[in-house]
Amino acid sequence: MSEETQVNDENKKRTRKKRKNFLSNAKKYAKKGQMGRGTKMPEELYQYFVGILDAIKKGIENQEERNVLVNNVLERTKDEEINIIGNQLGCRVIELLLPYASPADLERFINAVTPELRRLCSDNFSSHVIETLLRVSCTRATEHLQNLDDSEDCDEIPKKKVKLEIVSKYSDEHVKTCSEFTLKLCKYALNNLEDFVWDNYANHILRSALKCLSGIELLPGEKPKVNLFKETVGGKKGIPPHISKMAYKNVPDEYKGIVREFAERLSSWPQFKDMGYQNLTSALLQVLLYAIKNVDKNLTKNILKKLLNESFAPDDWIANADDEKNKDSDEKKATLNEDDDEKVDLAIESGGVVQRNLPPVFDSESAVRLLEAALFVAKKKMYTQIYAKCFINRLGQLATMPMLNFTVQRLIDNCDIKEEFEPMFDELSDKFDALLACGNTGVLVALAKACLRIKVKQMQFVNTLEAALKCTEEGRQKYFPIACLRLVPIDRIELDKLDQEYFINVHGSVILQTILNFQRPGRATGALLELPAEQLLVVLRDAKGCHVADALCTGPFVGVKARDKLIWKLKGCYQQLALSQHGSRAFEQVFSVASMEQKLKIMTEISEKSNLLNGSAYGRLIADKLHVAAFKTSQKKWEEAWRKRSCDINS
Repeated sequence: MSEETQVNDENKKRTRKKRKNFLSNAKKYAKKGQMGRGTKMPEELYQYFVGILDAIKKGIENQEERNVLVNNVLERTKDEEINIIGNQLGCRVIELLLPYASPADLERFINAVTPELRRLCSDNFSSHVIETLLRVSCTRATEHLQNLDDSEDCDEIPKKKVKLEIVSKYSDEHVKTCSEFTLKLCKYALNNLEDFVWDNYANHILRSALKCLSGIELLPGEKPKVNLFKETVGGKKGIPPHISKMAYKNVPDEYKGIVREFAERLSSWPQFKDMGYQNLTSALLQVLLYAIKNVDKNLTKNILKKLLNESFAPDDWIANADDEKNKDSDEKKATLNEDDDEKVDLAIESGGVVQRNLPPVFDSESAVRLLEAALFVAKKKMYTQIYAKCFINRLGQLATMPMLNFTVQRLIDNCDIKEEFEPMFDELSDKFDALLACGNTGVLVALAKACLRIKVKQMQFVNTLEAALKCTEEGRQKYFPIACLRLVPIDRIELDKLDQEYFINVHGSVILQTILNFQRPGRATGALLELPAEQLLVVLRDAKGCHVADALCTGPFVGVKARDKLIWKLKGCYQQLALSQHGSRAFEQVFSVASMEQKLKIMTEISEKSNLLNGSAYGRLIADKLHVAAFKTSQKKWEEAWRKRSCDINS
């Protein structure tokens, strides 16, 4: 097996274990005569819930049918609410249906669970329903407060709120009931904080309470749950990596006051400094940081300072590193042959990556995740203190470590100050070889995006990456985009097989797209357009490579001549592009930026073999979108219709 194949195999996603199917397990339990785990449920009711879960899984797109199903199922739970939510299957079904419950049904469940909150909050099944009740109640209680204008920067608390009259679909009495339940449950959780913090199930209720009270919709990295009724999720796509903004809903001041109480009480505990080092409590503190960010800036600053000085890097922590030894090992690492994977791995393992000379926060994954949350919510001064105390002069070590390279990425993502980013870049610029060797290429993505965001070090980034990929020699520079897409040094790539499909690294694709958005993307653009059409076609038909077409066609600094050359370069290949799944996407991008004259030439090319288009699912979509049949009938009418359509879109 060649070296290149080995590298590609390492970069491929690991096969995940197949998740257990909840529905099939529920059916197996029923066949054995066991009506699920938890409280006992009559066999007839259990089989009914199995059928309901099966129907939900298949999808119910009609709103009336969905409402009928929800009302019928919740009607069957009357006087059996506590028993049903204590059962594994019953809990799952009720949890799915409560967001669509009528006001009467929701209030019935609220009244049923209220007397037994203490027991239910710690139950492994019922606690999930309590969480759902809290989220649904809070959503309905605050719906009338939401501003329809989402363009406002959610990172800052608005000083003046624009009052909008929003007609709620719920009555005032129901809104009041939901608000009272939200406050009651959150205050109950606050009063039992000492017990709930250490309980596996009640801890999640604390987190949900903080999210609801502070207006958090999605945490960073959290994806919205896919609705089993096949409703569209809408614009809530989660907060992907390398994004440092969060959206908060408007909530009453009374809610924020409870969040403040949560924060003050937790931060006053003597064991607060150790809570970040346990999975359960670290997750709670992360939610607390995101919540308090929207409530009280001064309290956020105080908590971060307390965490930094007492937990992340206490003043009395001792660094046992031998500086001379690390310096010598760094020099040895620099002289190693980068072509030898085993030697590079050895260099990374022994070349300065010694955990004992790092602050204690880096010894625990739980604490590291809390540190990442702290970086996300920290303001400029606090961010500088965290950087100085935990990261400075250690970025090279941290970036090459399997777990800690993600923390370096979050540090870079949240840097918006030119004077701070430049030393970070300088410290990591001589580690590009090691980052490529160990596969921690997410750090390179974070650096590229930071160069684009802060508008500094862009050419230095391209030059350093080009050197790491060994594309600086004359004759090799034109292969820089290929080496970047694969994140493999050019001497490991078989250049005579670039017209065949090959593995493209997702990070490499993102880096190349980012470079094409730099202020001077000429080198990357020119190299891409120098590739033969067959090799360019391989890139544009790939799942990750097709996004390069987006950057080429929409990049603010990619010239018109470069786009014209791309359109000319692909002449004769548009049919092949349109027939493939990912190539059809790139085709649409290229077609959208073409002039009318160029559009006509492209349409002429693909219409000559329109039968091929109609024979492929993706080609058929292209043919329908571009009205290929109408073009074949009358080119002039098609042109007039397209010009009119373009005018309507622009107006």
